[in-house]
Amino acid sequence: MKKFTSVIIVSLLIVSGLFAQKSPIVGVVDVERVLGDYTAFQAALEKVRGSVAPVEEEIQKMQASIEKIVTDGRAAETKAKNPAASDEARAEAQAEVTALQQQLQEAQQQFQQFRQQAQALAQRGQQEELAPLQETAIEAVKTVAADKGIDLVLPKKSLIFSSDSLEISDAVIAVLNAAN
Repeated sequence: MKKFTSVIIVSLLIVSGLFAQKSPIVGVVDVERVLGDYTAFQAALEKVRGSVAPVEEEIQKMQASIEKIVTDGRAAETKAKNPAASDEARAEAQAEVTALQQQLQEAQQQFQQFRQQAQALAQRGQQEELAPLQETAIEAVKTVAADKGIDLVLPKKSLIFSSDSLEISDAVIAVLNAAN
């Protein structure tokens, strides 16, 4: 009987402990909207885009040059295979094809190197300009969550549904832009 009473008392203590725990309070943040309305982040994003824009223009020029080489190569190849052309004309066309193939390989190598440099530039901009501001946004989320007594904050995009009352994006945006 003593064992039975002890089991009941322990069970009651465990059950009362479970009821004593509070339910976690949840908040939701629209990350894209927060970063989109975060003034300093948008300024940094424009700075990064501005530094990458000339590189992107150069990449487009290089692509156009490669396309022209390919088009010229196709035309020369057609001439080289034309049975109505003289042997001399076909030989000249074949020499042009060979030269254009070499030119195409060199242009493609330059293009790849330039593209890798452009990616490195964009990554550096991301790390130097945007990453610190993203960290600041996370700190702002933590600040708002602490002020509102929120235990858990989830990104809105990863949810199927959430009540509008859980949304704290506006408060986070206000904290971020107030710091500027």
